[in-house]
Amino acid sequence: MGTLKKSEKDLAALILRVGLGFFIAFGHGLGKLQMLLAGNIQFPALFGISPTINLILAILAEFVAGIMVLIGLRTRLASIPLMITMAVAAFMVHAGDPLFSSGGASKEFALLYLIGFAGTFFLGSGRFSVDAVAGRR
Repeated sequence: MGTLKKSEKDLAALILRVGLGFFIAFGHGLGKLQMLLAGNIQFPALFGISPTINLILAILAEFVAGIMVLIGLRTRLASIPLMITMAVAAFMVHAGDPLFSSGGASKEFALLYLIGFAGTFFLGSGRFSVDAVAGRR
């Protein structure tokens, strides 16, 4: 196989960014945003911070930074709060849960997202991104 060509790396970055960004923003972040807007805040209080503030921080990471990753806008920077949020989810929120799930709560999805966003952090936006169009790569 050999080394990846630049075009293959750009395509890999696109696939990873769009997939992870879409699923975190619309599968997780949007629901949290709707929870906040409805005033039905059911979220943990972590690090001595209120559930409302923690929910807002999770929304900023999962929805806002998720959209940024999805479109390739400051992908490396946007990946940082996502990695932090997924680490907190895996090792604090789901600390007592098993690694794998057979339908219940587990660390699995948070760790998969953590690994994926580490990939977007190191790969960057790639050629097929807002950053590339804006000349900021």
